[in-house]
Amino acid sequence: MNKFFLKLISFIYPVTCSSCGADMDALSEKRVCADCEKSLPAIDGFVCRVCGVPLDDGGEHCFACRKNPKAYFFDELRSVYRYEGRARTLILKFKYSGRTYLTRGFGAAMAEKAEKEGFSKKADIVIPVPLNIIRRIKRGYNQAGLLAKETARILGIREDGGILRRKKITKPQFKLSKYERAENIRDSFFVSGNADIKGKNILLIDDIATTGATVSSCARALKKAGAKKVFVVTLARD
Repeated sequence: MNKFFLKLISFIYPVTCSSCGADMDALSEKRVCADCEKSLPAIDGFVCRVCGVPLDDGGEHCFACRKNPKAYFFDELRSVYRYEGRARTLILKFKYSGRTYLTRGFGAAMAEKAEKEGFSKKADIVIPVPLNIIRRIKRGYNQAGLLAKETARILGIREDGGILRRKKITKPQFKLSKYERAENIRDSFFVSGNADIKGKNILLIDDIATTGATVSSCARALKKAGAKKVFVVTLARD
């Protein structure tokens, strides 16, 4: 019966691809057509084994991680897409234009990445990067929280968005230099007092990684509270 009504409603309000606008099946869980999904700039080649930055010329580590192997507090970071082209456009719609229905497809891609990298077998808890309260109120949702819930659901791992919290309101990271990002986000996160993550492996979820400063600061707080390892999956890498 529900399928019948969805089909009926689609005649009045057709389901279209969020990227190209082509008509889609009303029962499709993803809101990006197959052609557009294939054209998304997936990160499939060589990446730095620590920070996950694409290495177009090959290798195991980027220059920055070779120079300073302990620059980050997380253990490994991987991203699904490069933050460019159709992927960038879709993520901006998801993040700022209320296209929360994109969560299903994005979460599936992140779960697949976590499985491919072996994170899903090691992780005990899935945790999203928290959004500061002002941006949360303005936006109406935390995009990382939506991605974390969907990724955890697919992987069958417990998700808890109340473990990691922000203790100060910071400037938007995209406006800052690499050094300013690190300083801006330093000591911005803490673990809730009643959360027990000692000896646990954490799968940390965020939408975009640029310098890695935000997820590194989160990982620092998690490890300070006793987390054993922190693996990071982000939707895109800028």
